[in-house]
Amino acid sequence: MTLLEIMYRWRASENVFRAYEGQAGVCLRCQALFDTLEDVARKYRLDLQALLADLQTLINALPPESRELL
Repeated sequence: MTLLEIMYRWRASENVFRAYEGQAGVCLRCQALFDTLEDVARKYRLDLQALLADLQTLINALPPESRELL
């Protein structure tokens, strides 16, 4: 999934991407909106597993009707 698809489906995921912008050195929401999570992790040297875990934690905290696993 692209960052755009994730943020469209789970609006609060924007906060997770914002938290990783310091490590990436760029605004991920600006520079990588159409990239997949894997591409973003590789391009900006981010820990893909940590990013996925953070997104999953966020999704698990949502009301049940809003949850859907990545």
